[in-house]
Amino acid sequence: MDLKSIHDVFTSRILRIPSYQRGYSWSNSETGDNVKADNLKKMKGELIDLWNDIINIPEGKWHYTGLLTLVEVKDCEYQWLPRYKQFAIVDGQQRITSILILITVMVEKAKKLGKEFGIREGDTTIRYLHIEKDGLYAYIFGYDQDNPSDKFFRQHILGLDGVEDDSRESVYTENLKNAKSFFEKMVSQYLKESDNEEQSLQELFDRLTGDLRFNEYILPEDLDEYVVFETMNNRGKPLSELEKLKNRLMYLSDKFEVKSEDSEISSLSEHFTVAQKQDLMGSINKGWITIYQALGANKESPLSDNDFIKAHWITYFDRYNRSESNAHAIHLFNEYFTLERVYDDKLKADDIRHYVKSLQSCAVIWNKIHYPRFFEAHEENIKSSILGLHRVGFQASFKPLVLAALRQNNASDYLPMIQALESYAFKVFDVSDRLSHTGNSRLYRRAPRVYDSNISAQDAYNEIENQTKDYYVFLFFKNQMQNIHETRGSKGFYYWSGIHYFLFEYDSSLRAKNLTSTQASKLNWQDFKGKNTIEHIYPQSAAVSYDQYCKGEDTPEKKSDYQKIQQKWSAFEDYTPDQRSRLCNSLGNLLAISHSDNASFSNDQFEHKVDQLNKGSSYKARGYRYDSMSAQIVASRYLDWTPETIKERGISMLKALLTMIDEDQDRLSEEEALVLLGLEFMSTNNVQQLVEEN
Repeated sequence: MDLKSIHDVFTSRILRIPSYQRGYSWSNSETGDNVKADNLKKMKGELIDLWNDIINIPEGKWHYTGLLTLVEVKDCEYQWLPRYKQFAIVDGQQRITSILILITVMVEKAKKLGKEFGIREGDTTIRYLHIEKDGLYAYIFGYDQDNPSDKFFRQHILGLDGVEDDSRESVYTENLKNAKSFFEKMVSQYLKESDNEEQSLQELFDRLTGDLRFNEYILPEDLDEYVVFETMNNRGKPLSELEKLKNRLMYLSDKFEVKSEDSEISSLSEHFTVAQKQDLMGSINKGWITIYQALGANKESPLSDNDFIKAHWITYFDRYNRSESNAHAIHLFNEYFTLERVYDDKLKADDIRHYVKSLQSCAVIWNKIHYPRFFEAHEENIKSSILGLHRVGFQASFKPLVLAALRQNNASDYLPMIQALESYAFKVFDVSDRLSHTGNSRLYRRAPRVYDSNISAQDAYNEIENQTKDYYVFLFFKNQMQNIHETRGSKGFYYWSGIHYFLFEYDSSLRAKNLTSTQASKLNWQDFKGKNTIEHIYPQSAAVSYDQYCKGEDTPEKKSDYQKIQQKWSAFEDYTPDQRSRLCNSLGNLLAISHSDNASFSNDQFEHKVDQLNKGSSYKARGYRYDSMSAQIVASRYLDWTPETIKERGISMLKALLTMIDEDQDRLSEEEALVLLGLEFMSTNNVQQLVEEN
């Protein structure tokens, strides 16, 4: 075992992270302002583990920190440094990168203190960071130049302002930034707790560079670094399928037989020169830059590598089989992109090039369909259709099909198909209450047909419409509503899976009908769904029994409060608690509002909910009158709120729902409608009986 310190590892060496490596992925459970001294013990992650390893090394001892596997690069980047050798890091790059970031932080801190770690000024910088000579720069550690993290590392980690960083940030560059921020806080806290900052900083530096030991292994020439990388990096933090795939493609590209320029060839397709091999490997690198940037465009919530690879595989290869677990990975790595197929001349360089090109373009689309804000201005119609899918629930089985459609040159022709998918989701899953995997296989198998243009946009739309007819059953909706009213504590439509989508679309239809474009009254889907701003006009607190209201606290104050609420809603006093609960959660009592005001005046009487100014001039102008179109119509149409108004509005909304699902508005009799609304006790006969009893 050849154990080497960081000082030894960096002696007369240039270290590079090769292009087949993944980006920087080490992190902690807490980042940014959440990194505080009082929560360090609870923090988890590779960075805090490394920091704890360093500061807890006993004096005079050393700490084994892992394996470092290198391969020598024959052609050094810097010919003007003849005594330096260049190595590519095959395994251990995450730890080495983290250590370099910490060294950078410590060097910056030492400069502020006017301190030098080495004997001469600049010794530490020259050994670990960079060398400057006659206007030339040599970077001791970094990424291959075609890696988008390279310029970012030089400017934002090493702090070299002269580097022009034109790279787009990604998840990996965000991790680099967070790591530096973490170590800055740790070093500052460490020195703050010491009596002598300069001495403590020197001791910390000595531990880092002298007492951490790697087991260094330099690959012999007969070992393939790509194979070693794929084998070794299944340890520790697992590689994603996308990271493995890049390495595999680079490896296979290196194995294509290269023919000399003057060799005899029977056709141009057999001619594969060194330049063409380099171009193929370059296209893989460039493709992965685009892919990583697309998948990580939303830094707060980057997209899953594996989900993208699987969806693209379904679209590209037409091999979907739901009976086989992990079928996409088995096919990609064990059957298609294999060395045997290269040697058997079954896998060509053009196959890899075409696949990478498809991955690259599809990654951009994949990001857009998950985060529609990335659509461009001329794609507004497509964006609108995709937003509809997000509102109704963007099923995983829809995504390969949508991906295939939006990759077509005539993508806008597929908008009816996308809108049909939205209708499919609502009618099959929300209305018919089918299981979430219903029809998945048919949708998955349709994706490659669209991708390969083996089906027209019109036929694709027709097939979705026919599939909807196969699974949509209105009787199931009637049964579902009856079960909801009877088995879920009378929570009715409020617990229906489609309630947010329906109320949002209902409000949008009212805006269109009333030709309203006022933004102040427009519902924002993210706020509406995220903050759950569904208002019970007749409040839940008024609908419950006294025992439910007081929850065991039977006090005079509770009793008084309950009586006040009941007085405000005296129109409901003749109904039982179960009937009041059904009225409260029936469709006609539910209102989509754009502001989360319902918590502040939920127990108010109706006229105060309509407009808080009705309480007095000291109150602000808030309430239904100033809210969504649905709320404004309630405010203008009804002077009071009673069981009859809930019934009336509920039947009207139920007709709107029937229109949405392509049913005749007169399909239901009033008696049937009341059953669906959970208000069968309000049928004409039952109301007459109630009047006679009183």
